[in-house]
Parts: sequence; structure tokens; C-alpha cells
Amino acid sequence: MKKLSTLLMIALLFSASSFVSAQNFKVSGVISDASNGEKLIGATVMIKDLNIGATTDLNGNYAIEDVKEGVYEVTVTYIGYSSKTKNIDVDKNIKVDFLLEPSSVLLNETIVKSTKAVLRETPVAFSDVRGADLEFKLASRDIPQELSTTPSVYSSASGGGAGDATLYVRGFSQRNVAVMVNGVPVNDMENKWVYWSNWAGLGDVLEDSQIQRGIGASPYSTNAVGGVLNMTTKGIGSEEEFAKIKTEYGSDNLIKGSISFHKKFSQNFAVTALFSRKNWDGYAIGTYNKEFSYFFAVGGVFGDHSIELRGVGSPQEHGQRPFSYARLTAADWEKYGRDFNYAMGRLQGGWINETVNKFHKPQFNIDWNWQISPKSVLSTIVYHSIGRGYGSGTLGPFAPAITKTQDPVYQNYRDYDKVWSINSKQVDIKYDATKHRSISTVLRNSVNNHNWTGLLSTYKTELSPELTLNLGIDGRYYIGVHYQEIRDLLGGDYYVDFKDVNGVGPNNTGKKVEVGGKVNYYNDFYVRQYGGFGQLEYKTGNLSSFINLSASSQGAKRLDYFLYLNSDPFRETEWQNFFGYTAKAGLNYNLDSYNQVFANVGYFSSAPMVNNIFANNTNLVSGNARNEKVLGFELGYLLSTKDILFRANGFYTKWRDRAITVSYSDRDPDTDELVTKYANISGSEQLHSGAEFEGVLRIMKGLELKGAASYVVGNFQNDVEALIAPENNPTAIKKVNLYVKDLYVSEFPQQQANIQINYRINLMRGLNMFINPVYKFEGKNFSSFNPDSRTNANDRTQSWELPTVNIVDFHIGFTYYFSDFFVKKANLNFHVFNLLDNKDYILDALDGASHAFNTAKFFYGRERWYNVQFAFTF
Repeated sequence: MKKLSTLLMIALLFSASSFVSAQNFKVSGVISDASNGEKLIGATVMIKDLNIGATTDLNGNYAIEDVKEGVYEVTVTYIGYSSKTKNIDVDKNIKVDFLLEPSSVLLNETIVKSTKAVLRETPVAFSDVRGADLEFKLASRDIPQELSTTPSVYSSASGGGAGDATLYVRGFSQRNVAVMVNGVPVNDMENKWVYWSNWAGLGDVLEDSQIQRGIGASPYSTNAVGGVLNMTTKGIGSEEEFAKIKTEYGSDNLIKGSISFHKKFSQNFAVTALFSRKNWDGYAIGTYNKEFSYFFAVGGVFGDHSIELRGVGSPQEHGQRPFSYARLTAADWEKYGRDFNYAMGRLQGGWINETVNKFHKPQFNIDWNWQISPKSVLSTIVYHSIGRGYGSGTLGPFAPAITKTQDPVYQNYRDYDKVWSINSKQVDIKYDATKHRSISTVLRNSVNNHNWTGLLSTYKTELSPELTLNLGIDGRYYIGVHYQEIRDLLGGDYYVDFKDVNGVGPNNTGKKVEVGGKVNYYNDFYVRQYGGFGQLEYKTGNLSSFINLSASSQGAKRLDYFLYLNSDPFRETEWQNFFGYTAKAGLNYNLDSYNQVFANVGYFSSAPMVNNIFANNTNLVSGNARNEKVLGFELGYLLSTKDILFRANGFYTKWRDRAITVSYSDRDPDTDELVTKYANISGSEQLHSGAEFEGVLRIMKGLELKGAASYVVGNFQNDVEALIAPENNPTAIKKVNLYVKDLYVSEFPQQQANIQINYRINLMRGLNMFINPVYKFEGKNFSSFNPDSRTNANDRTQSWELPTVNIVDFHIGFTYYFSDFFVKKANLNFHVFNLLDNKDYILDALDGASHAFNTAKFFYGRERWYNVQFAFTF
């Protein structure tokens, strides 16, 4: 009943706005070539705020009927020409002509463009999210959060830390989704993860985003079983000059400000830039966020060449509520409160967070395009990324008496005052006669510094009117430096580390380490990858198709400074090389002007994740490391008319030799104690299949209904058996059996649906309103589990299934267009997330011993919250 009342309120809003009726007018004119006056046939003219437009006829004329009185932005686009936008004041029938400048270079035939799918042409399943929609609705969330309204795409806010969101496509985690910014891959070179905190400011500068599910349209030698997400930023190709100031306020003391601009200094040279600052307390205790973001693009067109330098970065620091141990049972959440954070403690009257992430990973690109001839273009990107930062945590034991403070107000948090008391009193004369040794817990930083350089180059040529050939190379080189360092000795003066064999003294004394000193591990990873690809595209009449072949070689080696003596040649491994390849093809057929069908099939063999090549964080090469193999195919249908866009497709993806991490007991060679160690085994098979639907219905001018739905089933196809050789006694072979056959793949909802209304109306002259309520449903989401825990052949019970989730978000925005004023327009946007204040929806559950609610550990989702934005464009 409560949900029905809300929907009725929304309907009343639409009805109430109808009193602002006004006479409708016609906007018409002629579109011409600015260089020679030639009339342009088939140019597109759009009034974005009303979602109406027209195309030019044989004489270059256009006419848009039924335009309500007001001030609007009118944009004209035409292939081979620079687009143009004008502000027009409609209070009568008016004529507005446009002169378009020819593009000197085929700037759209770049590497970025080659990764994009095209409606009614590219035979893959994909969804587009416009940059303007992202900027409007993102509201300082992580980018994947807004993509979850597209089919089979799921994102969780995880523990609530800024930038800690996850992304799943068709049930595959973001490790298995190729994420690109301007065509450049950004998945971590070692573990393939995507750290969204590194791209915090990207949502403010995106031109558009496209997510391709399945084999994707990217021709590169890299591949991913889940799909491809390509985010394209604004750049010198943007035609409209602007300067913009924007401020955001939100729940939990969110404050964000940004300034951006795009300036053309000549017809062929432009600069685009953005700078922003954000502070937020977070909605869970200790999940604060401090970030500064920047973006710039500078370059231009010079004869038959275009050159552009882009840079993007976001130095940030945020507190986390970690997956590994901050998820709790329902009973514990009831006891501690929904904003509880197990990583928090009390010290000297204040808070201390064990888990802080501080990182800065700027990326710089040089994009060069050379139009060799009217039919051929060479596009090259050289990029470099520098990562510096850490994630923090604890090192050393917590005594049972200090796991919880005795303070009645904060009795469930760690008592760091007791830690301080222990560490500040212990003198160990083996190391120092006066200074205090920290024998209890200390705080450490896990440092991950890296340098990453890459090259992408594509040659595209038109062999005939029907046939186009793409050839290219893709190369990367990466060095990652990893170590832990002492962050805070918590009352002591030094810490003793026993992990560095080059620092161990006589009589097995350890290495004395002060703040900033390296402890626990210290190693370098080197990764090199190079490959080539070729893609042939055939288009004739209603038929378009492609065939793609690619191959790559990935090598990795490891240098360890702690586990091996400096004189030991084994401290640095040889390069471990793996060869991968891809073969895929697709066909699209337009049945008529409205109906389209497509099919594609692909197979690839992908090198194992670098972290899986070496066993147990040592230089021993895992005997189980092998390529993962993927076979996938899709069938799809598209209906596209003036008022209806409907897509439907089915898919089948089989993933073989997926690596699984397992644990086992082994004796420590120094202490002879049994310790837990880990190994990676192959041989697991997963099958993901399902159906996806997406549609838009334009009910009338300014009002459209939009929706998406998907049903995905993912499960393990076999039990896994493997043999493990412990590093300290390779002859003591251990047999591992994982009984996972027919268990569902977890951590994503197999059933998803959403529906939203987009309603635009002109309230008065110059003032437009946009309303967008969104309803989201998630079901059949099974809690995560480690296959390593399924060692009982009689336990075939599915992991615990989370309750279904129903969430309503509401967005409303106002735009006022100024006429003959130095301010072009002003925006006021207001967003309410979880409008109905669902307090009990569950995220990221971890299965418990009984595979039931009472033993599962999870996070609760965020309760109702808001965001408001003010922006002025000059």
C-alpha cells in the first residue's frame, strides 16, 4: 500500500504540472556547409530537453513542430562535421540556420571509437549510458552504481567506503570485466581488480559509457568473460564552449565542489579541464572520504593529424568497512547497530580506523590520429599510469582482553588504550635497553606502488565500400612494488620483524623496525604483455558482420627481498610466459527499417591471473597455473521505431579451468608450527546462461517509460579434484576434493528488473523540469562461499539465498536557460535514494555453517539518503 501511495503521488505530480500549458510553435531552418554553402542532407537537429528533433531534407531544411514556449539548447550533428549547439528563445515560430564546419580529420575513427558498438549495426548485446545522465544521477556514488539499471549488471556499495563498490556482469565479477577509460584498460595487472576510488572524479567528465555484455566489440588482444565497459571522457572533440561551477550537498555531511571548462583557442586547438574537491563523513562509522580530482585534455587538429594529451587522477583517502571481517550476523547487527564498523577502535578519547585506503593513480594518455588517406587512418595511444599508496590494517596479536573496550558507550569496539598500555611498557634488552618494544598490535600499511606503460595502435582502412580492415598491436609493461610498513607503533618505539631473512640477527633475533620501516613482506612483480589483432568488417545493405582474431603473450616474474638471501639467485624468478588467443565472429541483419536480429560466437584462451602463477606468495611457480578457456554465443533481437526501442537477447557462456584458491596446513620451517597456507588449483567449470531485455517507450513528447530485466543462471558444472605439493615437503602430496557441482555461483542476483519514468516539461519561459522515479528489483541472490569450504561430499545444500530487494529512487531537476546573459543556464537537482526507506535489505552475504540466515554474515544496505546539486554554466 505504501508503494502504491508513492506511485500515485508521482502520477499527481505529472497531472499537476499540466496546468502550465502554452501555445506550441515551430522551429525551422537550413543546415549548410560553412566552407562552401552546400546544403547538408540528413543532418540531425535535436532539442534535448524535449526529446524531440528532425532530420534535414534534400534541400537541407528541417522543421520541429509543437515546441512549447521556452528557452532551449538545439544541437545539430552530421557525420564528417563538427556538431554545433545554440540557445534559442521560442516565443513564436522562428527560423534558426546552422553552418557546420567540416572535420579536418576523421577524429571519430580513433581507438576509442573502434571499441564502441553501434545500434542496428554491431552484433553484440550492449547498453549506452549518456554522460549527461551519469552526471545528473550519479550523485557522488561510484560509477558502477548507476550502471546497474542496465540488464545483467549488478553493483553493491560493499561496506560503504567511498570507491569500494563492486561490479558484476552476467554473474562475473569485475576481475572478469574489461574496464577501459578512453580505450585504455585499467584492470589491475596483477589481480584484475578495479579500484573505483582511483577514478572518483571520472563521473563528472564522462561523454558517455557503454557496457558490452559477453564477447564484446573490442578488437583488442585482451578479453574478458563478463564483457567490456568503456568510459569515454570529454576532450578536444567537444564543440560547445563552457565554464561550469557545481556544488553538491548530501546526507552524512557530504560536501563537493567542482569547476570545469572547455575552451577553443582556435578552430583547431582546445582545452578541457575539471577540478573537484569532496569531503564526506560516510554512513558507517569510520568510512570518511577526502578526495581531490582533476582532469584535463589539451590538443588539436594539425593538417591530417590530431594530437591530444589527457590526464585524469584522484588523490584520495577513505576509511573502509572491510569485507574480510566487518560483515556480521543478524544477531550481531541487532546488538551493535547498523552503522557499526568492526575495524574501528577507541584511543585516547577518539576514534581509530584500522583500515584506511590512501592512493593516487593518475593516468596520462597521448592520442595521435593520422588520416593517411580518405580511406585510411592510423590511431595510436601511448599511456602511462603511476600508482602510489596503501591500504592499512593491523599487524601482531590482539590479546583477548583488548578486543573490546570496557567503556559502556563504546563497549563493542576495540580498546586501543590497552594496546597502548602494553606496547608502552615492554622493554626487551635483546634489542634496546631503554626503548619500548611493541609486542601487541601495531598498525601497518600494505603499500602497492606501481608504474604502468602501454601502447595501443590501430590501422583502419576501407578495402572496398563493403569491406573494412582493422589491424593493431597492444603492448604493456608493469612493475609493482609491494611491502608492508609500520604506520603506528601504538605506544611502542619499535617492532620486531622475523620475516626478512636478510635482517635476522644471531640467536634468531629479529629485525628492529620503527615507523616507516618495512615488515612482513617485500617483493616486486614484473608483468609484460604484448599482442596483435585483426578484424574484418563487412557491410552491405541490411547485413553487417565481423570476424576477429587476436593473440597475446603475457609474462610475469617475481623478485623477493625478504624470503631469500640477497646472495640467493632464486630471489628473482625467470619470466613465466603464457600464450592466449581469441576468435570471435558476429552477424547482424536488419529485417526492415524497424527490426533487427543478430548472433555472435566467440572462444578465447586467457592467461592466468598473475597472482595465480606463483604459489603462496613465494617464488615457487604453481604447477596448477593454466589458461582459462571461455566459449560463448548470443542471439538477439531489436525493435527500433520512432517511439519504441526494445532489445532482447539470450546468451550461453561456459568457463573452463577457472582458478580456485584452497587452503591447507603446512609446517613453518622456522617454528615447526602448523600454519595455514594457500594454493591455486584449476579444473573448475562454470556455466552462465540467461535472457536479457531492455526497452524505451515514448508515450508522448517529453514522457517516456524505460525498463530493463534479466534472468541469469550461473552454476558450477563439476566437482574439482587436485593434488598439492607443500613447498617445504614436495613429496608429501595432498589431495584436495571440492564438492561444488550444481551449486549456484554467488554474489549477484540472478533475477533483476527495473522500471523508470523520464518526464520533461517546460514550466515557464526558460524553465524546464525533469522527473525520474526509478524502481529496482533484485532476487535469487545467493550468499558467497569459498569453494574451499565444500569438502564434504554429502553437503550439496545451496548457500543461503538473500531476501528479495525492492528499492525506489527519485530524481528531480530544474534547468533555467538565460537569454542575453553571461550565465547560459542554471541547474538545481535533487535526488532521494531508497525513497521508501527500506531498512532491511541485505548486501554481500557470506554463507555460514548451516547455509541459513542465522549463520550468514552480511552488510545491511544504506537507509534513505539524499543529494542536492547546484550548477551554473557560463
